[in-house]
Amino acid sequence: IIADTPGHIQYTRNMVTGASTANVALLLIDARKGVIEQTKRHSYIASLLNISHIIVCVNKMDLVEYKEEVFNDIVSQYEILSSKMAIKDVRYIPISALEGDNVVYRSENMNWYQNAPLLHTLETIHISSDHNMIDARFSVQTVLRPQRDEFIDYRGYAGRVSSGIFRVGDDVKILPSGFQSKIKGINFFDKQIETAFSQMSVAITLEDDIDISRGNMLVKINN
Repeated sequence: IIADTPGHIQYTRNMVTGASTANVALLLIDARKGVIEQTKRHSYIASLLNISHIIVCVNKMDLVEYKEEVFNDIVSQYEILSSKMAIKDVRYIPISALEGDNVVYRSENMNWYQNAPLLHTLETIHISSDHNMIDARFSVQTVLRPQRDEFIDYRGYAGRVSSGIFRVGDDVKILPSGFQSKIKGINFFDKQIETAFSQMSVAITLEDDIDISRGNMLVKINN
């Protein structure tokens, strides 16, 4: 899934929405301008949202005659910035979106750059280890109470598994109330499944009729 979010300051909230579920952020920097206010703002947002991988694309290299020193200077600027944030992996790619340099294929105009172009970087970046598969957390986004005959007394808690793995039969605690129950069923669209893992959006039903509100959290109790 690729989300194209605007860089203008008045659309910062759109960037936050797109970044909230992202594994990787592509940050475009104009080679003529270097690190500017919006570069810093979007970088801090990405860090606060716990995006582990940032690909800094120094764009419009064709307008600075593909000079290596321009690229290196921007890398130095950004390294000073990123050192103040909790970003685990930062990669730098000099590109020209207009001319296609280092987008799909390695650029002939920048022989001094020996790393992978952008597309190959996106296809090979390792993100599976970013997810916490141990501590099971599920944030309730809404409560489903369909008014249909086939769903009499159905109460499903819909949301996204933030981390860990939930299975039918697991003992869970509801926060902040502290009430405990057991997972009765897990719905994934129109299917009943036995297991839900990190980043899946599902609806969970419990064996006990507990008043759970939007914003509450289900936490698995490790027996």
